[in-house]
Amino acid sequence: MSDEWMPVIKLALSREQFHQLPRNAAYKYEYINGQAYLTPRPRHYHALLDLRSFLKDAPADALEPTALRQARVEDFTALVSLFAAAFQRIQPFGSLEHDKRQEAARQALERVRTGGDGPWIERASFVALEPESGRPLGAIFVTLLPAGDPCDWDSYYWSTPPPPDCIERRLGRPHLTWIFVSPVCAGRGIGTSLLAAAGRQLLALGYEELASTFMIGNESSMLWHWRNGFRLLAYPGSIRQMRQRHKG
Repeated sequence: MSDEWMPVIKLALSREQFHQLPRNAAYKYEYINGQAYLTPRPRHYHALLDLRSFLKDAPADALEPTALRQARVEDFTALVSLFAAAFQRIQPFGSLEHDKRQEAARQALERVRTGGDGPWIERASFVALEPESGRPLGAIFVTLLPAGDPCDWDSYYWSTPPPPDCIERRLGRPHLTWIFVSPVCAGRGIGTSLLAAAGRQLLALGYEELASTFMIGNESSMLWHWRNGFRLLAYPGSIRQMRQRHKG
């Protein structure tokens, strides 16, 4: 989830100003000797979507005036600026200067293309376009993770390289690695249309559920997941989960 791009933020503030700072759950707030220190403490929550249940009420086609097509290799370069704009107010990208955020966006997309987030499921990845101009408005990228317990840290990383035919053999569990929409198009249902297109292709491939991950403090993402029927899973780092693993 690109946590490496979350910097420690240091601000010269009065104590009164420090207490007026808006809080983000992805950071720890401390005040020491006239300085405010915002230290990253990213926590990721995971969720599962039952694709058959979701698609019963999902839009059959992309919302007008929007067209969808499957993502292509060349899109990874073309979508960098759109990715950066979509996450410019969201951690871990929200605290970065423009050029650094562009580089973080490029690296995040390149990681998908090269399999760093698991094998890229091209058939279930889509780009939303403005029909007349062909301008990209959003995108969804789905990758493949191991099919372990989704409440276990180990299920989000391949311990050994997956076989080349892992998607054809329906191994693993699809993961919604990135979904983003242009800020000027937010609230038009483009994200849900992208999700529906990906879901239909995943069902055709033989998968029936989709995992997703979002960072604590990203309320808009949490609300979007809830609205689309994702079921929140237990946090892997919770005391209860660690006790259950210890007992096992």
